[in-house]
Amino acid sequence: MGSRERCSLLAIAMLVGSVALASIPTADGSQRMAIARGKIVDQDGIPLPGVEVSMEYWYMGPRLRIGTGASGGERITETSLKRSGNRTETKEDGTFSYPSLDADVEYRVRFEKDGFIPKEEKRVFHVAANDMGTVVLISGNVEAARKAYDAGYSAFGRRDFPAAITAMEEVVDVYGDSDSSDEMLIVALGVLGQAYLQQNQPTEAETSLDRLLEIRLDNPIAHRGLGQVAAMKGDMQKAIGHFDSAVKLEPESAVGRYLYGYALQMTGQDSEAIPQLEACLEAQATFVQAHKSLGMALAATGENAKAIGHLEAYLEAAPAAPDAAEVQAKIAELKQQP
Repeated sequence: MGSRERCSLLAIAMLVGSVALASIPTADGSQRMAIARGKIVDQDGIPLPGVEVSMEYWYMGPRLRIGTGASGGERITETSLKRSGNRTETKEDGTFSYPSLDADVEYRVRFEKDGFIPKEEKRVFHVAANDMGTVVLISGNVEAARKAYDAGYSAFGRRDFPAAITAMEEVVDVYGDSDSSDEMLIVALGVLGQAYLQQNQPTEAETSLDRLLEIRLDNPIAHRGLGQVAAMKGDMQKAIGHFDSAVKLEPESAVGRYLYGYALQMTGQDSEAIPQLEACLEAQATFVQAHKSLGMALAATGENAKAIGHLEAYLEAAPAAPDAAEVQAKIAELKQQP
């Protein structure tokens, strides 16, 4: 495998329970509201009063999004997952009752109490009345995790990857081996994966991203990162599979399109690479590296005029690139061809 074929690129918390809710249609076709009931206890089986139970609409989008800057380098933004929704608290005996839920709507179901690790899941409600059973909430140092999280997120934003890794590993340590899908853990794992990749530590990145994917199978950041890990290890077939999954999950991502297209181009699948790289530039016209990869793929398929245009755009945007001489030579070669 040549260098051309490698892409460079909060105690434990656990809530045990399931949600199954929906409406029963009325005679006129309208829908009744779903009701949820249950009980929350700690790890010793003691009922927990004052636990906030919230069910909020899910469709606000992911909290962690990794996009690209003007030069095509990755950046991270954090968007709110919260939307005004229904909230209640458990009684002294740890029980709660949650009425007036819309049926057939995706909700974020969350249990939260100071000193305990929260958990949230995505659910579509299907039954008018249900019993969620007993939910076990495990204690944990949430405040310590929050402080570390804020520090790690800030460090990642200023590209201080060692500091981001140190802080986010503290967050993960607080969660222990929990499979909690709490957003703080989700973001921490995503940041760790990206930071380790930036530090050229694919094995460490893989550990974080594998755990993220186990918690959120539909997480495009995990798929993109694991694709990069596979490429760095020389397994281009596995890399392409992850990049394909990432693009299907987040087709508007310029990074995702580029990684997929680049991997295809690097493995001689130029015709398949072209639409991915074109989509990358449609999403972000300033994605410099995409111009080079697209130019090379176009040249390999005989579209010399288009290839020259993209290669020249690459040199215009990055005249001091380490491979500038190589690209200039390719342009000269293409211009000599009939």
